[in-house]
Amino acid sequence: MMRISESFVLAFCAKRPVLALLICLFFIFSLFLSEASCEEERKELWSGTIYTSTFRCGFCFAKNGQARGVLLLKTLFGQVDVYHLYGTISANGRVDVRHSSGHHVVGQAYPDNSVKGSITLGSGKTLSFTGKRTQNVRLAPSDCAPLDD
Repeated sequence: MMRISESFVLAFCAKRPVLALLICLFFIFSLFLSEASCEEERKELWSGTIYTSTFRCGFCFAKNGQARGVLLLKTLFGQVDVYHLYGTISANGRVDVRHSSGHHVVGQAYPDNSVKGSITLGSGKTLSFTGKRTQNVRLAPSDCAPLDD
């Protein structure tokens, strides 16, 4: 590891004060941007059933109403399908998200932490779901996917 001596830094700043100031401003600005881009998101896990399948869906909700998440759908035979979802959440807790395949998920969370909604498949068929919501959970930081039980 390379160590920069204090005398080197002082000599550099004395000889090139404008450049030193610009470097400091760059680092301060970089820190400000990284904090702004890490806007706090509310994280929830929705879990429940759709016919004979079970689902777990991790959602991250930004303060501006944007929603993103990952739906893990486990079939009766154990196969797990993964869907990355993007959309919005309204002030009353109504989630409206879509998958790139055309699937459309609309759900509502209630004060008792129950959830109800529907998934309209790309083919047009609509499936209803019910479940529960767990708030303030740990999710995968990159895409809000549910973590293993």
